[in-house]
Parts: sequence; structure tokens; C-alpha cells
Amino acid sequence: MKTIFALLALSVSTAAFAECYSIYSSSNELVWQSTVPPVPMNTASLNAEVQKKVPKGHLVISTDAMGLCPVVDLTAPRKTMRDKAEEMKYD
Repeated sequence: MKTIFALLALSVSTAAFAECYSIYSSSNELVWQSTVPPVPMNTASLNAEVQKKVPKGHLVISTDAMGLCPVVDLTAPRKTMRDKAEEMKYD
């Protein structure tokens, strides 16, 4: 019975922590963040996979007791005001 309570307590205590994956640029700006890993974690060269996503970037994995990890993705190409204006011309 003690074993069941110990396992239950362990599972509840670890459930409160969430992993947060963040990729920072070479100038330490946050470029990508999520609770989902940005690259396959079972790869032989984790750093090489991160470099494909953000050149010269580095991955930080943290556990947050509060579970706060807002999603950020600045790796996708963003449209400029000029691009938006061109789209509006043809609509």
C-alpha cells in the first residue's frame, strides 16, 4: 500500500513541472519556444538539428514549476508591409 502512495505522490509531483524548449539566436534573442521539442530529441547531433532551425542558435531546456511557456515562433518568414500592400492590390 505504501508503494502505491509513493508512486502516486511521485507522479503528481512531477506532473506539476513542464519542460520548456527555447531556442535563442547568437545575440541571445528568443526566437522559438514551446513545450514541444523543436527537433527530434533522439538525434545523434542535437546541436546540428538546432542549427538547421536557427543558424548559430542554441537550445535551452528548462523545467518550470508554474508551467509557463508561451509559444513563440519567429523562424517562419514574416510578411512585410509591402507584401501585405501587394496582396491587397489584387484582392
